[in-house]
Amino acid sequence: MVKRYGFFLLFIGIYSWLYAQHRVCGLVVDSVGYPVDAAVYSFIDNHTGLTLQQGLTTEQGEYSAIVEGRVRFYVSCLGYEPFMGEPFVVSSDTTLSPIVLRSKNFTLDDIVVVGEKREPAVRVTDGKVIFSPRQSGLAAGSSALELLKKTPGVFVDGENNISIGGKGYVSIVLNGKPTYMQKEELVSLLRTIPASSVSSVEVIAEPSARYDAEGSGGIINICTDRKPSEGLFFSMNNGLSYWRNLRQNTELSFNYTQGKLSLQGNYNHTFGHYSMDYGMHRIQQGKDYYSPTADVDKRKTIAGNLSMEYCFNDKHLLGVRADVNTLFGPGQTRTVTEIRDVESNRLEQTLYAQNDYYRQRGNRYGGNLYYMATPGKGTSYTVDLNYAWFDGGSGNMQPNSYRTPAGDLVQENLYNSVNGRNIHIYSLAYDQQHPLWQGELRSGLKYSGVDADNDFRFYRVEGDVSLLDNTRSNDFTYREQILAAYLLYNHRWGNWGFEAGVRGEYTFSDGILRTVSPSDGERNRKEHFDLFPSLRLDYRWNGGDVLSLSYASRIDRPAYQDLNPFEYLLDELSYWKGNPFLAPQKAHSLSLTYVRQKTSLMVSYAYMQDYRAQITDTLSVDKVVMTPRNIGRQQRVSLSLYQAVNLFHWWEMNLNVTGYYLNNDIAFDAYRTFNLDGFAGIVSLQNLIRLPWQLRLELNGAYYTKHLGASNEYVEPSGYVDVGLSKSFFGKSLTINLAMSDIFWTSRWDNSSSFSGFRLWNWGKGESRQVKLNVTYRFGRQKEQSHQSHFDEIDRL
Repeated sequence: MVKRYGFFLLFIGIYSWLYAQHRVCGLVVDSVGYPVDAAVYSFIDNHTGLTLQQGLTTEQGEYSAIVEGRVRFYVSCLGYEPFMGEPFVVSSDTTLSPIVLRSKNFTLDDIVVVGEKREPAVRVTDGKVIFSPRQSGLAAGSSALELLKKTPGVFVDGENNISIGGKGYVSIVLNGKPTYMQKEELVSLLRTIPASSVSSVEVIAEPSARYDAEGSGGIINICTDRKPSEGLFFSMNNGLSYWRNLRQNTELSFNYTQGKLSLQGNYNHTFGHYSMDYGMHRIQQGKDYYSPTADVDKRKTIAGNLSMEYCFNDKHLLGVRADVNTLFGPGQTRTVTEIRDVESNRLEQTLYAQNDYYRQRGNRYGGNLYYMATPGKGTSYTVDLNYAWFDGGSGNMQPNSYRTPAGDLVQENLYNSVNGRNIHIYSLAYDQQHPLWQGELRSGLKYSGVDADNDFRFYRVEGDVSLLDNTRSNDFTYREQILAAYLLYNHRWGNWGFEAGVRGEYTFSDGILRTVSPSDGERNRKEHFDLFPSLRLDYRWNGGDVLSLSYASRIDRPAYQDLNPFEYLLDELSYWKGNPFLAPQKAHSLSLTYVRQKTSLMVSYAYMQDYRAQITDTLSVDKVVMTPRNIGRQQRVSLSLYQAVNLFHWWEMNLNVTGYYLNNDIAFDAYRTFNLDGFAGIVSLQNLIRLPWQLRLELNGAYYTKHLGASNEYVEPSGYVDVGLSKSFFGKSLTINLAMSDIFWTSRWDNSSSFSGFRLWNWGKGESRQVKLNVTYRFGRQKEQSHQSHFDEIDRL
């Protein structure tokens, strides 16, 4: 009886001891956020100093242990400074904040050698695909726009439309901050950002509630803020590129950190011309119009920024940043339109048109002030104030002359159009983060506004006199204010992870169109409140496998430039015009993702209502207009695979394959309805090969199959292949890069569409094939700062 009772007490004791054990897990990363694998971690009893449990982190930098009581966490890895955390009590399952290991520096006289492991160029973590250029030879001398073309899962077509896995309406943010720009201004801005200043590109297909709800196609976050380093560091790059035109680029940057103060700055410019060949062929009202165009963009880009951070102590950080991006210069297009009779194919007359952009400007000035406090572990408060002013405009002289097949002048018209865009963008955001119930609670408020004043004047020139066309000249003002708040909570129970959030956005917009002729004008005033929930559930096993299910609701408000009814003429028979009465489109998306080591597989479904697209429509019997419209709904099902392969220790390969099915249920009006669908695929491949004599060979390519476009058009296959070779000298102080982009000149935008009585073919390609030579020189003494900074894009929302 006593023996049985003793065994019972022993059983109760063992059970109680096991029950009192709790799982502690987390992530170990380096100073730029890469997981650190094979790091040795230990949980140490705070009273006795004995090691309770020890192990190695996984390839994803993860660790997990069963411990109890008051413990301390210790982690070490070759090439990094050891980390010893503060004591804490384990009374339930606990997920620790990511542990950041700082690089260990070995100083020999005036040489600093950083002992840091080689990191992958592409990682998949927490629903993000993170691409790190790492001084890519193909990126040298190019812009952030060109860098997006190298990013897995991102496709930039010949017309600079940016998509994630073929899904458009992507929101581009810089260091976590929205740009609030339409395509033309956004492309200009991205061209002024040198690729060398980009530390990483984050592709987020299913953003959570902490991000702005704008961007149904997902978010691309371009991070240009590199971690400050102790000491003075300077970098200079000069390069030339050539195919049809010679282009020259220069980039200068410096970084100085001493104690609590850090200064960073850079300057860059690109000078030279850029050529494009495109055209339109249409059959309309019994006539055949064939219109090839030669386009030469002669604008120059100059940009720079200066930033300063001051750390009062480990818990308080103040930063300020100023940016200037300017694009200016002339441009010219020449279009020749042959007009034939369809039945006889007889040439009736030829229209010669020219756009002489004698003045173009696109200046963007920005400022950012931020403050961050981290009073305790897992707790932070951030205030972020942003302001940007966009000053743009152009002047265009456009002669149009009709001639007979014999060359006799039939009619001649000369037009002059002048427009100006004055746009102010501002935002104030507050974010906070707290540990709660062994999880993490994030919340924040944000106020943003856009004030846009636009004027357009259209003149008919007769001799030396310019006659204002009151019916085609107008003033357009647009005001938009958004007040947003979000709440986001995540928690882990052993292998299970849960994140749920909701974002509320109140939007007020007011667009007023006034023609120069006596008129009351037109007004489009809207006011609405929307909720955008997000949900993510994941399960982890085998130390690294992750299966996650996520849902997100998003919106795409009309860009202010789409609302602007300016007329941009290719010739007097075809032009582009905005639509001041666009409505926002809303989207719901659901995805299931599986990640195992270097493999990621995602299947997703997206539904969009009040779907918006740019359509080409007829205007009178001989003209066409390209304008954005709300035309119906769109559904999309996709399957994406990302695979990283190390064929050899000297050969890295990253493969991304996306296949999708698209359905456009749309209508131009009551008589022109379309229910179109189709399958398509995108394949992109990156190769980094380390050759003898420290040579680096990069070979990248992408291919997009024939696919259904934004409305009723079908787009022909397109793609590119880039190759680059680089070598460093004098301890990587000097690097020479030689590259050729789009070597087969296959990056094109060819498509066709039709409806009753109208058929249209478009084609075109730019000067994407170029030979580039860049020389980069770096000097300075550099070592990592001793303090930690948690100021990342999430906190600077």
